Formats: sequence, C-alpha cells, structure tokens
Amino acid sequence: NLLDRGALPMDDNGHGTRIAGVIGALGNNSHGITGVMWKANIMPIKAVDRSGTGSEVKLAEGIRYAVDQGADIVVLSLGLYKYSPLMQETVHYAENNGVLLVAAAGNENKQVKYPAAYPTVLAVGGLDGNRSVPTNSNFGPELDLVAPWRVYTTILGDDYNYDTGTSMAAPQVAAAAALLLKQHPDL
Repeated sequence: NLLDRGALPMDDNGHGTRIAGVIGALGNNSHGITGVMWKANIMPIKAVDRSGTGSEVKLAEGIRYAVDQGADIVVLSLGLYKYSPLMQETVHYAENNGVLLVAAAGNENKQVKYPAAYPTVLAVGGLDGNRSVPTNSNFGPELDLVAPWRVYTTILGDDYNYDTGTSMAAPQVAAAAALLLKQHPDL
C-alpha cells in the first residue's frame, strides 16, 4: 500500500478486484468464474485512491516496487494523458530488469494513453462480441493487441458482474503472457 504504508493494499474501489478476477479467479471449484491463469501469483499494489485517482509518482513507485519484488509481468489497467519523463524512465527500469509491462489503451475514443503508448509496453485495446473494436476503445499505431472488452468477473462483496473496457482486456493479455512464460521461462 503506497498510500498508507501501514495498511494492507485493500481494494476500496473495486477496480483491482475486477482485474485480479480476470487474471486469476480460482477455477474448477463450482463457484463464480475462472480467471485466465487461475493458479497465478498476484501481487496487489495500491497506488491510487478510492476514487481511482493517483499521481504519476505513485504509479512509478508501484511499478518499481513490483519489479524489485520479482514480478515477471506488470499489468497496468490505467493511463495518463501525456508523455512523462518519469514514466519513460520507469518503463526502461522495468524492461532492463526483464519485466513485461502490459497496459490498457484507454476508453475515450482517442489516442492510446501512457504508459501503453510507450513503444516497448504491450498496449491492449478492446474487442466486442462481434469481433469489432468498440467505438470508445482508444486507437493508434501504438496499439499492439486487442482482447475481449466485456467480461464477467469478480467484484467487491464476494460476487460477480460484467465490466467493460480496455482495463478488462489488458489483464487477459497479461495472464496469457504469464501462461506462455510459464511454459517457456527463457522468453
């Protein structure tokens, strides 16, 4: 918890719970849903407040913390509207330590947000059930992949519901990358 150093990184917004469910909700238990990689080790890092707002400094600190703690992949279901030298430096730090960054492109029908817009970050856009790009999924030459935009996932209160956006697409790609890395650790 980068906002309150003495507290656990509890999700008081619900966004992290939805992302974690997409990645690693326990499967084969006759309950709820199954995440893409339901035996994943997830390292929750709280870098934004209950409203989903945070600073670029805390975001950079969160990425560095994940790298320093041994993360192989960092999923970023958030974005900044502008280039940031601090974020660029943080992206390089992660990459220089062999960590893959996977980031949501954004949901405003505009250009791809940062950090997804950095050339070496895996930028993920959305795809609807008709295999079309939803009108509000961000786009541009920085976009690397698309994944399902609307998912059924975990929510606060030990329940499940649908959610949409590139924030739901990015963890699917991150989990698929983790499955690939598990089979081919030399990648």
